[in-house]
Amino acid sequence: MADVQTIENVACGFCGLGCDDLTVEVEGRQVRAKAPVCPEAARLLRRLDTADPVARVAGETASETEAADAARQILASARAPLIGGLGVDMAGAGAAVDLAIRFGGVLDHYASEGLFRNYAAAQRTGWLSTTLAEVRNRCDLLLVVGDDPSATWGRLFERFFPATPLFAGANRRVVFLGAAPGEKARGQLAGAQVVHHATEDPVAALEALGTLVAGRRPPGESFGGVGAEALAALAEELRNAHYAVVTWNAADLADGDLVATRATALVDRLNVTTRAGVFPLGGRDNIIGVNQLLLWRLGYPLRSAVRGQASSHDGTLFATEAALADADVLVWISAFRPEPPPAFAGKVIALAHPETVFDKEPDVLIPVGTPGVDHAGTVFRMDSIVSLPLGALRVATLPSVAEAVRRIAEG
Repeated sequence: MADVQTIENVACGFCGLGCDDLTVEVEGRQVRAKAPVCPEAARLLRRLDTADPVARVAGETASETEAADAARQILASARAPLIGGLGVDMAGAGAAVDLAIRFGGVLDHYASEGLFRNYAAAQRTGWLSTTLAEVRNRCDLLLVVGDDPSATWGRLFERFFPATPLFAGANRRVVFLGAAPGEKARGQLAGAQVVHHATEDPVAALEALGTLVAGRRPPGESFGGVGAEALAALAEELRNAHYAVVTWNAADLADGDLVATRATALVDRLNVTTRAGVFPLGGRDNIIGVNQLLLWRLGYPLRSAVRGQASSHDGTLFATEAALADADVLVWISAFRPEPPPAFAGKVIALAHPETVFDKEPDVLIPVGTPGVDHAGTVFRMDSIVSLPLGALRVATLPSVAEAVRRIAEG
């Protein structure tokens, strides 16, 4: 039996929150996380000492070289490839861009919907955003819009509200404008005062709140189901806060772009007399890092196309769902989690997490290792400020995405 090795201060690259205090036990090729850890990280870090799946071509076992050759042949004859998924570390993202430059294609991350809803607000007016460190150490009033985000980011409020912030005082308040906070959130916010205003129309509530902060009284007795007096009291609290922060998850909000717009306007008004910022939630599977890399390499964000020596961007036309309508080949890349590709009638090349379950056998399947488990890598935190180094936890038997793509592109 292999000795158990305990590794401390492990960084997690799955949700974008960037927790870097995990403790992991490694026994041979088995990997298991210990507390403090959220359920998602525990699930995605866990590995058993079992043989990894092998590459397949047309459903038949193949060597990695044969799979790379088959993928190259498909791409060489492709008319309009889509390189999607893009759940990769920074090296894998760079390799995906190289692949698009070699063969052409649209580049999009599977979780980009929330990002582009936020972009819609930022492009119209700009915004004053803050960082995780600023929220942790300065925020004395946090406004959470929409559903309880701790269902997605298991340790969010633990990271937002440490026991001893550097600058914020003892009277920290959290206001939920939308769904009620769950038991997990309330437990992590035990040291803060928690208030809940139920609404199914956060856009209306935010619009009225912004008007009240500006010193005007909108006509009406309630807005989005929240009473005018309750919103007036909240507006006064926001004006009196030393550092207010508004946060939301645009991906889970039907009107995410409008929520982002109203939140941005609210923060703009607050900054006339005090200090405030927005903290949009996101970052799943290094989407922030992948987006940064495309900006560096192509001058455009995700949902961009490379054709010949030119690149172009269209946030609607080059979204995955729309791009699939024109694509004849889908290159699906997901290394962090077993995220299956969307339904697609054309040819599929999958560089996939070894536990991925497919509704339809890909034309080429190359199982890949996970950054931060099988190999080292780098990811960006959700606030775009900090890049996190991920270390290898066990000896890899699968290639990284960067290695697999390089075999396809350079063969």
